[in-house]
Amino acid sequence: MAYEFQNLKQSINRNVNTIMPQEEQKEFFSNALTKYLESIRENEHQDEEFQKGVFRDFLKAVIPDKQINVSEKIDLAIYNGNSSESKVGVIIEYKKLDNKSEMMSEDNINTKSFRELVAYYLRERVINKNLEVKRGIITNGYSFFVINSSELEKFFYKNKRLVDNFNKFENRQLASQKTDFLFDEVIAPEIDRALKKKIKIAHFDLNDFLVDDQNIRIKKNMITQLYRFFSSENLLNEMIFADANSLNKNFYNELLYIMGLHEERKNGNKLITRLKEKDRQDVSLVENAIEQLDLKGVSEDRQLDNAIQLVVVWINRILFLKLLESSLISFNKSNAYNFLNYNKLNTFDDINELFFAVMAKKEEERTDRIKKKYPNVPYMNSSLFEPTDLEMSKEGFTINELREGKIQVYSKTKLKDTNGKKLKGKINILEYLFKFLDSYDFTSSGSAKNKKEQGQLINASVLGLIFEKINGYKDGSFFTPGKITMYMAKKALYQSVLTKANEIFHLNIQRIEELAQITRDISFSMEQRRKLSDAIDSLKILDPAVGSGHFLVSILNEIIALKASLRILFDADGNLLNYISCTVANDELIIQDDYGNNYSYDASKPKSLKIQKALFNQKKKIIENCLYGVDLNPNSVNICRLRLWTELLKNSYYEEDENGDRHLTTLPNIDINIKVGNSLIHRFGLTDNFDLRKSEFKQYTKLIKDYKNTGDKKLKHEINEKINAIKKTFIDSFRTPEGDRFEEALNKLNKVGQGNLFKDFDSVEFSKLKEKADIARKKFENRKNDPFYKDSLEWRIEFPEVLDENGNFEGFDIVIANPPYIFARNQSFDKKTKEYYLKHYEVDEYQANTYTLFMELGFNLLKQNGTFAYIVPNNMLTIQSNQKIRKFLLDYSGDLVIIDSLDKIFADASVDNCLVFLKKNMSSSITFGELINDNFELVGTVDKAFFDDENPMFSISMVKYKDAIDIFNKMEKCSRISSETSKQLQIAEVKTGIKAYQKGKGKPKQGKEDVQNRIYHCKEKKNMSYLPYLNGKNVSRYKMTWDGEYVKYGDNLAEPRKTTNFKEPRILVRQIPSKNVYAIEGTYIEGEFINDLNSMVIENSNMNLLALLGVLNSKIETLWFLMKFDKFQRRVFPQFKVKELEQFPIPNMNQQQQEQLASLVNVVLSKASKNENFRYENNEIDELVMDLFGLTEIEKKIVRDFTL
Repeated sequence: MAYEFQNLKQSINRNVNTIMPQEEQKEFFSNALTKYLESIRENEHQDEEFQKGVFRDFLKAVIPDKQINVSEKIDLAIYNGNSSESKVGVIIEYKKLDNKSEMMSEDNINTKSFRELVAYYLRERVINKNLEVKRGIITNGYSFFVINSSELEKFFYKNKRLVDNFNKFENRQLASQKTDFLFDEVIAPEIDRALKKKIKIAHFDLNDFLVDDQNIRIKKNMITQLYRFFSSENLLNEMIFADANSLNKNFYNELLYIMGLHEERKNGNKLITRLKEKDRQDVSLVENAIEQLDLKGVSEDRQLDNAIQLVVVWINRILFLKLLESSLISFNKSNAYNFLNYNKLNTFDDINELFFAVMAKKEEERTDRIKKKYPNVPYMNSSLFEPTDLEMSKEGFTINELREGKIQVYSKTKLKDTNGKKLKGKINILEYLFKFLDSYDFTSSGSAKNKKEQGQLINASVLGLIFEKINGYKDGSFFTPGKITMYMAKKALYQSVLTKANEIFHLNIQRIEELAQITRDISFSMEQRRKLSDAIDSLKILDPAVGSGHFLVSILNEIIALKASLRILFDADGNLLNYISCTVANDELIIQDDYGNNYSYDASKPKSLKIQKALFNQKKKIIENCLYGVDLNPNSVNICRLRLWTELLKNSYYEEDENGDRHLTTLPNIDINIKVGNSLIHRFGLTDNFDLRKSEFKQYTKLIKDYKNTGDKKLKHEINEKINAIKKTFIDSFRTPEGDRFEEALNKLNKVGQGNLFKDFDSVEFSKLKEKADIARKKFENRKNDPFYKDSLEWRIEFPEVLDENGNFEGFDIVIANPPYIFARNQSFDKKTKEYYLKHYEVDEYQANTYTLFMELGFNLLKQNGTFAYIVPNNMLTIQSNQKIRKFLLDYSGDLVIIDSLDKIFADASVDNCLVFLKKNMSSSITFGELINDNFELVGTVDKAFFDDENPMFSISMVKYKDAIDIFNKMEKCSRISSETSKQLQIAEVKTGIKAYQKGKGKPKQGKEDVQNRIYHCKEKKNMSYLPYLNGKNVSRYKMTWDGEYVKYGDNLAEPRKTTNFKEPRILVRQIPSKNVYAIEGTYIEGEFINDLNSMVIENSNMNLLALLGVLNSKIETLWFLMKFDKFQRRVFPQFKVKELEQFPIPNMNQQQQEQLASLVNVVLSKASKNENFRYENNEIDELVMDLFGLTEIEKKIVRDFTL
């Protein structure tokens, strides 16, 4: 094959390959493609125009927002916009199915169809001056040949000889004017040359993606890839970026260096800490700050922490200002708006002045000197530029107290000197900081056009990640990839919007595409559009572990994209904004016009202002009314607020005041929506009573609204004080059990104390009641004032937006989160916290993990029919300690969807994850899926009754192989290897191997160096106490190997076990199964070999050990093993232990059957030891074991066909 072959996946842009469509999108696409293929098959003998029309209809269905039609002589063209006035983006040469002579094939490339494609490409480039052609496609409806424009450009447009001859042909200067002459004499020879030079051509045939040749049924695992290929993002190279939540390490590492910090790994976490002493620079920000804190007398143990906190605040401000500066330059198309540079800011006094004399003051409040120095810097009303408590305390200071000086340039800097070489030597710290920031591009991804030659894009998403990394310097952080947050945000949002639409319009639709068909219809009135738009604006969305706010930003962008798609996005005047399209590409909102051009705000153009104003107002409304978050870390809360402000900043716009002066719109006080607090702990429950006066409640909600919209710092402070005063009255009015008991005791005491005119006063009774009242009062006061609750989050008080007018908690429409995964057994919680969790959370175990508590909390915070979307460790699905959360989900949730990730989601974490979606209703279905190689694949849907109600285990394999459920149930009724209830029912004993080393164990006790040096292992047998040693890899299916290593066996080992475990005939089973249909790695062994913990011992069997081994190593046993324990849902260490091996089912066998099976196993063991093939005996064993379990012929076929 002369050309360079590419397959379907290789033909797709790498960034497009990150797209993960929702299930409903895949279903819609699959239906459209199936309908197209059925029509083509039914009309194979129709003419080319008919077949081309069928293909055009399919393209219109899957790319509805683009113009698709003929263009001059081009058979079909996909335009870059939705009108024929936009440029052609894809050239399609279509051939009738039976036109084999002109259609390209793998064996015949240089055909008329290829020559036509080249001619039309040249016509677009040379004659029409079209720079926007993305690719050419040659097809007959089934077979597709795809050539990217880069290849067409390289081999044809940049071919001077070809272009010269093409121009001569167009100008009638060649020997013939016939197109066949152009194709055969001019273009064909150049195609031959291109083929010799390995032109890249991708090819695929839709027939290859069908399940069989007879039926039009597309292979499920190919739907996502085909969806990606036929997407406008792929065909038209629409703006899409690599994961927006991936770290720019060059930027991050050099910024840390300037700060005086670096990242290092400790206990599995990447933590930010002070540079090593040899690398420290006196005037790096942290070292500079430590010096000033030392002069102030701050104790040494607090200096580093305080210094980092101060520097983090200052860097946050400077990075925000860099985003602001980039926006101003972009908005005004002028570098005159550059203000963050060394010429203007060459001292730390200047920086402090920028923070507090410029950014913290309205333009009219600034001094004349400041106005002159910073004429174009707007007031943004951000609390980021209010001094922090630490800056104002005796243990901190403001940035102006730092001293100036020079710092050594980072050894891996990307900065260049005037000669274009890497910058070296020393440079002023501020000059360095500004040069460094200037070397990167801070424009928004969606609007950026020209990238700086040496720069890289640092958009709001990347910056948000850097904010969170730096602010979480103490803990280490793991970040949810953008493709995951996008998927979760979109799925949760779509479910909630469908719920709203069904309620408002009395519909029963299940897919967002169905809603889009309704809203795009001309009969859908303007009133209905406003109703739906307002309903979406009324959604209440919470992240109770908000971190940097990544989920909230994702949902913000998805809401706007969805509104645009549904044609319910309104401008500030109440008119539909139908002349732009909005899409989200890896967490960036991409705005395009009708012609497919990316939108960027131009302050001089009225239409641009209208779009910018609409986007700003829509984002502002969503952020103020829809998005809420909580986090225990104040730094995280500040970063979340900052990320939301930066999203608004992208769409800030200029307005003129009554004097004609321009002002950039100020940001709202959204900080009140993002709270600092412990989501899991609260004094008062969601249903506790409290006395709520409607007048106070109305005043409270009004004050919150006023707070968000005021730009006056003094008024903001006054409103905040009033809000806190009302909160206090609410807290005092809460009725708790302790309060009720105190009130009851007080009433009894008053009744006795008042006495009676006709009775003697009973002082003894009074004293007893007074004592009880005092105890009740103390408990009540403790509940109110207990320091345990100092960081508690009172949901009923902090979020009045989700209360009804009587103060009853209604709940959020969406709760979405990546909650913290903190184990109690790591001593992360004190005794009181553990007791609180046990008392208040139904799913809590004493060895709790916070993510299960957050799941219960999230569910309880939902309103009825609300939507829940979490990413959690996938051990939630199967391990015994998480049985309560599984039962909770079965008992209370509805529309449960669990997607297990077989991909590694968190690059730096050794944890496997799953996505959990549910609704707060009582539907009975559970849907399972898997994320494999960035593809979301549906496994199946079952009823809740499918799982054991008392001790449920969410085995995805049980669902995947549910056709084998009768086989599984038969096996479950059989005997087990070991029985907990009766020794008589026990077939054999299962034991663990030795644990050779552990610090503090063994005689004498082992030390750290003993463990590290493995002092009892050697390669020679020193004396009789040294025995051959086996590790996990030495044990495989029907085979044992030995590495020639010995271990000194005795009480010197940490856990030596009994010697009998290692002498008698026995079976060894490796703990880590193999990922194939023969997962169990078991072998037979005799003689003294010491195995470690990585393999288990089966001994003292009352049946033939070889027969038992044959059962364990059979295919049917692997099927049962997967369905029972679902070990391969975990990518990390899918091991099984003694308790699980004991449960393996063993069929009843008489002596003859045992001997028959043992004989076959003996042959296999012999062949395996010689590396001979034992496929025949293996199949015989499988068949025999299936017979022993009593399988029918139909059931046997299921086992034979079983694959992973």
